[in-house]
Amino acid sequence: MSDEHLGQTVAAAIDTQALWDLLMRVAEIGGLPNGGVNRQALTAADTEAKNFVIDWAAAHALSSFQDEAGNLYVRLDGSDTQAPPVFLGSHLDSQPTGGKFDGAYGVVAGLEVLRALKALGLTPRRSIEVVAWTNEEGSRFLPGATGSSAFAGSRSLDDMVRAETTDGTKVADDLRASIDATRAPRRSMWTVRPAAYLEAHIEQGPILESEGIPIGIVEGIQGVCRIAIEIVGETAHAGTMPHRMRKDALAAATRVMSALQPLTNAGDDILRLTFGRLQVWPNSPNTVPGKVDLIVDLRHPMQSEIDAVAARINEVVAQEAPPCRGAARIVSTVSPVHFDSAIRTRLKRACDVVGHASRSIISGAGHDALHLARICTTGMLFVPCRNGVSHHESESATPEQLVAGARVLAAAAWDLAQT
Repeated sequence: MSDEHLGQTVAAAIDTQALWDLLMRVAEIGGLPNGGVNRQALTAADTEAKNFVIDWAAAHALSSFQDEAGNLYVRLDGSDTQAPPVFLGSHLDSQPTGGKFDGAYGVVAGLEVLRALKALGLTPRRSIEVVAWTNEEGSRFLPGATGSSAFAGSRSLDDMVRAETTDGTKVADDLRASIDATRAPRRSMWTVRPAAYLEAHIEQGPILESEGIPIGIVEGIQGVCRIAIEIVGETAHAGTMPHRMRKDALAAATRVMSALQPLTNAGDDILRLTFGRLQVWPNSPNTVPGKVDLIVDLRHPMQSEIDAVAARINEVVAQEAPPCRGAARIVSTVSPVHFDSAIRTRLKRACDVVGHASRSIISGAGHDALHLARICTTGMLFVPCRNGVSHHESESATPEQLVAGARVLAAAAWDLAQT
């Protein structure tokens, strides 16, 4: 039988009920009354989810490992155990009031691919490993994508674990405790380099659902640039200081935001510009604000556009802040990633093999795949989610939507593992 026909066979062996049941069982860990989950990184719930996956793997005669970043791997050996493996994965951690599907779907879909291969008695040439990366969300401590960025070498694990969590604990202490409580042997992250990485994920946006298309083949992930704007004026009594003499920092910040807003009016609606944090001092109802700190979240698929808008932000602050003093500085940046056209072609072929329509799509959110793309051939596929809602307890996708993505993932994984 040809590899393509075997790919169809593997895809057909993906079991809708098995996939759904496993995903719902994971959702019980850290489950919230309104249907969401609170399974933040390196908490007891996060460790419980890892141990659940380890027990599931053992029940299916699959081996598990963890590394020094707390990343968890479940491995199906290929016939050539020395060949670099194919990785499938995503993350198990969530937002404090997150949904059942963000991240966990990619891990569970990968596990279902391994189960289907075991059930069929098929052995790929390359080993296939399903990875649950540590702290993709960054909700409990920053930076997010801790595990995948450490694995890819784009950030130093030693530097990242010096941070504190929102609970006031040390990340290094929580990481050590989680590794100790996770029932998998250690394997250094530097001993394995993947041949390729595939990540399945809910879209976290409305495009696929609105167009009735079951699969999105991700072209790339938008770059993110966060810019801190500081505006310093003078505090004064709200009743006695005439407006013509005021140095109102909040009024200046409002002028800056108003001047920048038209940048988002382009017809292509690609630029994302968000004023996500505004802090005002002294934040008193009868005092003219003397200082404002503003964080701008800037996203675009092209670095040149990010650079141009960042420069424009500097110009606008200089123009609109007076009579206050204003300054803008970049506090963090993640460059855009464009996935290799060859793996997007493989994913399109997998869609054709399985019989699902697809379209190209850009990811507005960051993912672990962004970091893996810097060290190996990487691809992503999206499935629809209801109303495009994510990072919320009402996050939802149907079993049929999820199994469609898992079948494309299975066909593509088989294809890659045979190369």
